[in-house]
Amino acid sequence: MNLISSRKNFFIILFITGTLVFLFNLGGRDLWDPDETRYAVVAREMRESGNWILPHLNGRIYAEKPPLFFWLANLSALFLGEDTEFANRLPSALAGFLTMILTFLFGKKLFNERAGLFSALVLSTCFLFPQLSRWVLMDSLFTLFFLLTLYYFYLGYENEGQQKYYLWAGVFTALATLTKGPIAFLPMIILLLYSFVQKEPQKARNLFYSFIISLAVVLIWLIPACWIGGEVYRDKILFGQTIGRLIEGGRHFHAKPFFFYFIRFPLEFLPWTVFLPAALFFGLRNEKAKRKEFLFLFVWFVTVFLFFTLSKGKKDNYILPLYPAAALMVGVLWEFRLDSGMRDKKLLIPLIFLTSLFLTVFVGVLWRIPNRLYPGFGPYHSLGLFVSSYALVGSLLSTLFFIKKRGWASFVCLMTTFTFFHLHLSYTLPLRLNEQRSMKIFSEKILKRMDPQDELKVCLFRPTGLYYYTKRPFTEEIWNQGRFNKVFLSSDRVFMVVQKADLDQLKKDLRIEIYPIDRMKVWHWDLVLISNQ
Repeated sequence: MNLISSRKNFFIILFITGTLVFLFNLGGRDLWDPDETRYAVVAREMRESGNWILPHLNGRIYAEKPPLFFWLANLSALFLGEDTEFANRLPSALAGFLTMILTFLFGKKLFNERAGLFSALVLSTCFLFPQLSRWVLMDSLFTLFFLLTLYYFYLGYENEGQQKYYLWAGVFTALATLTKGPIAFLPMIILLLYSFVQKEPQKARNLFYSFIISLAVVLIWLIPACWIGGEVYRDKILFGQTIGRLIEGGRHFHAKPFFFYFIRFPLEFLPWTVFLPAALFFGLRNEKAKRKEFLFLFVWFVTVFLFFTLSKGKKDNYILPLYPAAALMVGVLWEFRLDSGMRDKKLLIPLIFLTSLFLTVFVGVLWRIPNRLYPGFGPYHSLGLFVSSYALVGSLLSTLFFIKKRGWASFVCLMTTFTFFHLHLSYTLPLRLNEQRSMKIFSEKILKRMDPQDELKVCLFRPTGLYYYTKRPFTEEIWNQGRFNKVFLSSDRVFMVVQKADLDQLKKDLRIEIYPIDRMKVWHWDLVLISNQ
């Protein structure tokens, strides 16, 4: 029996793939600004201060996110015995791994075990989901709780009268809320819409029970947090991070045009994007498919996609909760076509298109077209050529296997190619980008110049990477000329980090010469270290 069709090997395949994709070289690079270092600093300040209710950043209350992710980061550091890059990334990576396993279980429940296996492998080898799960970001953890909520909602919907499923759905809604806020209640909207589409709204009547359970769990943290943090904290954590992102937009909330996800999602779900149209046609039109179950996936996907498309604030990671739905739709398409022995154009045409796409990319990189369009691509030309070449070979072999009526080999070839792709990125990114994106080297240079009693301050920007790697308990942030003048002219020795453009302006206003001690370009910041003595 083929390895991939043997039930006893399913979890072995998932365990090996998940371990390679999500955990390989997880601590191999430094934490990068802005998000990774910011969350790591918040977690460390929580641990060192002992204030587990209110997150703090550089000594000030941090009202951007609830505390669950920071609790888990501290649990990881406690378990591993030290605060490292690996420890900070482990909660996100494990959440991605568990989301892959849960996708398998969800696919098994909706369709069958092989559909679940295909779906889990699709999720773990698409471009964006595994990569984001390897960052110190809370979206992977949020997606896990989001998926658990939907899983138990679906069980409750299909097993009418059994409230235990809605109880668990409420608990996981609460955990998702404690991770990223009220957006966690979106699965309730998904189930409600699905019940109306199915003309069975009475089967979703226990949603209110889940809502009460989730609210009760969240209030255990929220009441003391709002009591300690006050009215400003309450307004920001309850409304600023939800209504602000969805309606107001603005630079702080990552405002993007309406079509943002229409471009980004197809690119970031590659190579499996090309199979989605066929999957939708198959699932919603084919009499042999489980159309009711597929409709649930469709409502889930469309609801999340439209919700974030209509919101003002947009980032690639916001729509991560729809990736398991997309993976399940593609996975069931592959499983059904191969299981039924069909070798028609519904899979062949996407495979040919994918091969043509990677051929085009390979030729473009070979002719150095990206170098002409984006001069900064030059140092990565050889990497781009290597990646596009083996992606082309993998998709070509997958197409040939399919034409030869070896469908299982076709899928395995494509999946293996992009497993290698993620391993390649996990190994090469630290080597190529660490010096450009990490504050660690500059922080070490600063610490070598300072005595223990010296003060370090930053001026006109907030480099959380410096906070993390200098390990200073509090670093003053200077935001105006008057405070800069007072600090610089003080009798105590002070070191300050400022961007070169800002330093030039500060020197003009202060009307004295300031000589840089050290200088380094990190990401888009041209940083200068100065001292008053």
